[in-house]
Amino acid sequence: MSPGYPVETIIEGKASLLVPRLDPGAEEHIQKQRSQAPVFYNTVMKTNRDTAVLVLRAYQSKKSRNVQVCEPMTGSGVRGIRLILETDKIDDIVLGDLSPSALALARENAKLNGVRDRIKFRELDANLLMALHSYPFGRFDYIDVDPYGSPTPYYDTAIRATKNHGIVAITATDMPPLCGVNARACIRKYGGRPLQGEFCHETALRLLVSSFIRQSAIHGYASTPLFTYYADHYVRAYFRVDKGARRIEGLLNQFGFIKYCPSCLHRFPSVENAPERCGCGEEMNIGGPLWLGELSHDEFLGVMIKEIGNASHLVGTKSETIMNLAKGEIGFPVAFFDFDKICKLVGVKSVSTEDAFSAIKDAGFNAVPTHYRSRALKTNASIEDLVEVFNGFKNIG
Repeated sequence: MSPGYPVETIIEGKASLLVPRLDPGAEEHIQKQRSQAPVFYNTVMKTNRDTAVLVLRAYQSKKSRNVQVCEPMTGSGVRGIRLILETDKIDDIVLGDLSPSALALARENAKLNGVRDRIKFRELDANLLMALHSYPFGRFDYIDVDPYGSPTPYYDTAIRATKNHGIVAITATDMPPLCGVNARACIRKYGGRPLQGEFCHETALRLLVSSFIRQSAIHGYASTPLFTYYADHYVRAYFRVDKGARRIEGLLNQFGFIKYCPSCLHRFPSVENAPERCGCGEEMNIGGPLWLGELSHDEFLGVMIKEIGNASHLVGTKSETIMNLAKGEIGFPVAFFDFDKICKLVGVKSVSTEDAFSAIKDAGFNAVPTHYRSRALKTNASIEDLVEVFNGFKNIG
């Protein structure tokens, strides 16, 4: 059946999909064409969907029963179809969308992949769909909320529609507020002040995580971040939600602030937001309140990485690279450092990444690359230590 607009067949993961055909030669930018298409499909978000497959596989590996899944904003149906094709033990999967065109295409794609009979489609607003499943025996093991913009309007219903010990996945694409371009919007949506600077994408993740943990606590759930990352102008977080006041208190005790001096690059976490002058004399910027704990769970992320071996089509993908780098970041202090910022501060020409890591480790510090950007690192060295290390490059060449 033709959907009434030009389509093309593409392959993503193990799924064959009909998606709106775009014209790369048109005057309109390709991203604008995507947003104006009858049904939205974004190839850039493949990594996002790859990680969803691996999270659900890791979750299923710990379960002795089938699971229930919901994607309340399904679009072309790509995510839900991939979850069926690339994971095991899905009992029920509900895909919803308010757009009749989207659901029509999603049904065609489900039929194309031979899974039409395994999916329940619902033409409903996302919040209404999740609210209808908030009763004790109607909840899901896994809910994936991937809206355009901020996910915060969907927190309450997603939490209420998730089983105890289930998983909620959320994506935020509104990076300008989260990265400090519009601080008031960030405070309004996420309940914390953002920080502009070289590590703003990490701060964005910590604001997203803290906002979800705080909202979960209202409903009596402790939401532990299992895997979070930044890529392609969005931030993504997966949480396990567990009932229990003691667990909630343990999470809330890991909230705080980051104080940052954009002049000398000094930064440190703090439990208070009182104004403070840096040792260099400049007034420090303050971000938060936000999450200061680990952004990923070491054991769970290890299971995800192991699952790549059982999903060979994901070997060598961007998602694998991100996951391995994110695992390496566990245990290091908040706020990564940017090599080029340090070079500029010290007054040396750009130092190669390899030479910088070697010099930092030779000075007795631990350091690892980050998934946020290629020319950055996590380390237990302070900015004063790094300045001393990079000063050593002045006498080279």
